[in-house]
Amino acid sequence: MALDQASVISEWVLPAAVCAPVTWICLVFRFRDDGRLLGTARSSALALCVVLWTSGMAALASGVLLPLTPSVPPMAVGVATGWGVSPRGRGGERNGGGPAMAVLTLGNSLLLHQLALRLRADRADWCERMAEGFRDCWHLDYYADDIRSHLLLRVDVQGRTSRARALAKREINERHKEVRAAAQKWITVETKVKKAARLQDRLPEPDEIRQVKRAFGEAEQYLRHLLELAHAHGKRSDGVKILGIKERYLVPPGVDEALGGGPGAADTDPQGVSRR
Repeated sequence: MALDQASVISEWVLPAAVCAPVTWICLVFRFRDDGRLLGTARSSALALCVVLWTSGMAALASGVLLPLTPSVPPMAVGVATGWGVSPRGRGGERNGGGPAMAVLTLGNSLLLHQLALRLRADRADWCERMAEGFRDCWHLDYYADDIRSHLLLRVDVQGRTSRARALAKREINERHKEVRAAAQKWITVETKVKKAARLQDRLPEPDEIRQVKRAFGEAEQYLRHLLELAHAHGKRSDGVKILGIKERYLVPPGVDEALGGGPGAADTDPQGVSRR
């Protein structure tokens, strides 16, 4: 009985125990640019399912294969199975280990696909939460300025090459310019619509309202595009900092804060259409 118990531990439990941390490390490396594995309950559950499934396949493969190939160490089966979820380039797809890895990681393709979709959805939800709630593009523009400064301060980290730093700064500045251009477009359209309504002593027409809303929506979209960098390369604690930055520029309806909100900022609705 003791021999059987030792055999079960060495042939079944040990490969699974070795496979679990290897699988997790490979998952972190695979999705390092796609999102946070522990960002939400759903992504955490899917990541856990991948680890458990892969570990189970390692135990099954070890228990079935080791009696046939006693020269293969049980730990090697666990490491090989966990390594199977790591990203592989074209060279990895051409080598002879591809079919073997496909068998050892049977069923992982669907879980990995669902995990990738969930991480994308989590990032989109996070960016939407951080970009919504602004009443006008004056405050949205100030918010984008602070996000840019927040990101640039985190580019020069130890271990990152000068070329990588330059590319990161360029991407941050380009996305910030897109936000500023879209915000300026909204300001121009909103000012034009408000001026025309005042000169003709009327309310904005539906087509004018659509123009203002469309311009505001474009600015929000480019802001979300900028925030994707904060989510992709920032830490989980950065979310609290970014939320604090956002709250500085959220103006309650009817309140005219003295932070340079621009002419008529308190007289516009969340889409920038004049209420006068």
